[in-house]
Amino acid sequence: MEEQEPGVWLVRTVTVIPDNERWAHRPQASADIENALVWAEANAPDDTNVDAVLSEIRGDG
Repeated sequence: MEEQEPGVWLVRTVTVIPDNERWAHRPQASADIENALVWAEANAPDDTNVDAVLSEIRGDG
């Protein structure tokens, strides 16, 4: 904020991005996130294949 004259203030706004979130604002990361959100909206979660997915994650499948 800056007081230009008595009773008149200039307020400047800024956008602050924390260092640990800066990666998400890079073009490729933003595109990947957007694609993931579109996919998630089109593919409802289910638990029909939980054992197979867990086995794959553990590397024993």
